[in-house]
Amino acid sequence: MTPLKRFSKFPVVKKTVIRSAFALTIAGTIFSACSSGSSEQQYELQTKVELTKGLITEVEEVEQDIFKITDETVIENKEDSRIIAAYLDGQRDTFTLEEAKLVDAESATPRRRGMNGVLMGGVMGYYMGRSLSSPINKGAYKSPQAYQKSQTKAGSTVKQTAKRSTVRKPVNSSKGFGGGKSTRSFGG
Repeated sequence: MTPLKRFSKFPVVKKTVIRSAFALTIAGTIFSACSSGSSEQQYELQTKVELTKGLITEVEEVEQDIFKITDETVIENKEDSRIIAAYLDGQRDTFTLEEAKLVDAESATPRRRGMNGVLMGGVMGYYMGRSLSSPINKGAYKSPQAYQKSQTKAGSTVKQTAKRSTVRKPVNSSKGFGGGKSTRSFGG
């Protein structure tokens, strides 16, 4: 009787199959270990605040291009918010909240350029993007009485009537391969 031959006719194929199976097992283990943390999405809670009332802010030019807030009054509609500016030469200017957001050094109206910092320091700053948790700036007001009135009346009313909602946002994770954002770039 002839002895059974081993699978030795194809030693190269045998080694390749074993190596491939081993490499796939290792790769699968590494992949599952790296991706196990990313399958659980983590969230953080954030509070969104929307101002519901409007505001009329009156500012006065006290020196050339230097403005101070003289009065701030809460109104029912946010869309009716206005800034009323009184200039040294006696002229008056009224503009909307949207126009106030665009006021900066590049302003088409040179007279409005000095107003942005003062508006951000007052209650109007909350409408222009400043956090409700930051206090108003006493230096933005023409008098201590104007500051006190804005702080106790306009500021507290705006904060109390603001609509708050909590939202879940995904947390950026850097676990595993490719989880973080690359900051490397090539070229010039």
